[in-house]
Amino acid sequence: MRRRPLSKNLVINAMLMILLIIILILPKTSMEAAKNGLLLWFNVIIPTLFPFILLSNLIINSSLINYINYIFTFIMSKLFNLPGVAGYALITGLLSGYPVGAKITADLLIKKSINLNQAQYMLTFCNNASPMFIIGFIATGLLDNSRIGIFMLVAIYTANLITAFIFKMVYFKKLPPIKKESIKSRNTKSINFSLFDDCIMNAITLIVKIGGYIIFFSIILNCFYLIPISNSIIKNFLLSLIELSNGAKILTSSNYSIQVMFVLLCTLVSFGSFSVHAQTASVLTDTELKVNKYVLSKIINAVITFITALLITPLLG
Repeated sequence: MRRRPLSKNLVINAMLMILLIIILILPKTSMEAAKNGLLLWFNVIIPTLFPFILLSNLIINSSLINYINYIFTFIMSKLFNLPGVAGYALITGLLSGYPVGAKITADLLIKKSINLNQAQYMLTFCNNASPMFIIGFIATGLLDNSRIGIFMLVAIYTANLITAFIFKMVYFKKLPPIKKESIKSRNTKSINFSLFDDCIMNAITLIVKIGGYIIFFSIILNCFYLIPISNSIIKNFLLSLIELSNGAKILTSSNYSIQVMFVLLCTLVSFGSFSVHAQTASVLTDTELKVNKYVLSKIINAVITFITALLITPLLG
């Protein structure tokens, strides 16, 4: 295991000490930030993600994954040179949001349903924000305009598809040819109480871990409000990069034009925030997948989304 450079450790330790001092100086503000993060986790994240995580664990460990692989093989092999199970990671990642796409990709790698290069490629486009988050939370809940949510979906998911094709060229030579498999080609377990218990514990562990990251980054976000940056657009966008849900609230509560707000929100959602990246890194810890490559792909995805969002802004009226 490689050791972190001393200078990097010093920077991290210094930042933690500064964070601790701020919490001690402003305990009420920090407690309010932690409370907001906890409520967000309890009211939004648990009911949204827990069912998907639990069912995904059961599906990946049961014979259902064989049927999914069989059904999606043609589409995924032609479009992305990936096996059919990648289609399950893509669809479930889209429906349930961060970091479920990465979690399923990691689980498929651990189960040897895909290899390392396939998994690394899948991370570039299978881990995304859900339509429920974009339309329900941002467009309807924060902006009170579901129509904008449709345009956000178009900008974000178009950019995601472009990103997938760009990285297909990067990974193409590393991806093995896809063979057509029979429905019974993979060994799986039958669903029983032991498997169900394991899947429940796995889902609970992940959902609690996600909650911890949301609360921690909510406190960090509160501390970063103290940074004196005169340009409000730059300051608010930098703050929004820390935690996705609270970041969206910051941008939508600002006095920007709808066009500026639209572009910033689309870019933020595509990037995912540092909190989302920490959550993603946590679900990849038992694999050899490279988090830095994943983050690079999200930066590229965000840049492409910025461009697609700009092109769509004339349609907003």
